[in-house]
Amino acid sequence: MEFLNFLLLLTAGWLVWKRPEKERLAFGLWVTGALLMTFLFLLGTHGSLLPGVNL
Repeated sequence: MEFLNFLLLLTAGWLVWKRPEKERLAFGLWVTGALLMTFLFLLGTHGSLLPGVNL
């Protein structure tokens, strides 16, 4: 899942650099990557059974 996020952000950066006319698509990919990062963070921190302490 992290690799998918990496590819989304890498593709967005490449589009802005090489094809500036596709800026709208790049922004959409960037927003999707940011939402995916937020979802994975919330899933990892609030979806666990044990609290985030050292055992």
